Parts: sequence; C-alpha cells; structure tokens
Amino acid sequence: MTTTLKPGTNVSWRWGAHTAKGRVEQVFTEPVTRTIKGTEVRRNASPDNPAYLVTQPRGGYALKSHSELEKDD
Repeated sequence: MTTTLKPGTNVSWRWGAHTAKGRVEQVFTEPVTRTIKGTEVRRNASPDNPAYLVTQPRGGYALKSHSELEKDD
C-alpha cells in the first residue's frame, strides 16, 4: 500500500521540461472530479493510489495522482 502524503506536505512534479511545485491541501481515496481554470479534471483515486488537490505558490490548483508526485524536503 502507498504511504499517503498528508495535507501541508510540499511536493513537486514534472511539467513539460520543467518541475512544478506545490503543497498538498486535500487527499482523496475515491474517484474525484474538480474544475480547475474551467477544465474538468478527474483522477481515479483509490487507497492504493490517492489523488491530491495541490495549491501552487502563485495561487493555482492542480489535481494529481500519487504516482505523479514527489515529496519535497
């Protein structure tokens, strides 16, 4: 089973040729859909592969699967 990241955890993920950063705000262990900047984003979350609502430093949001994220120190 995956070790779930907790709210407040700093994370990063690959975004094109760059790395994006943010902070976990919410954790989902069931399928979830959110509208972010007018686009419907869906993740098929489960206890083994949770999804996370992440806030970015400039105020944006991202909905990411556990497999997409890396924990930052």
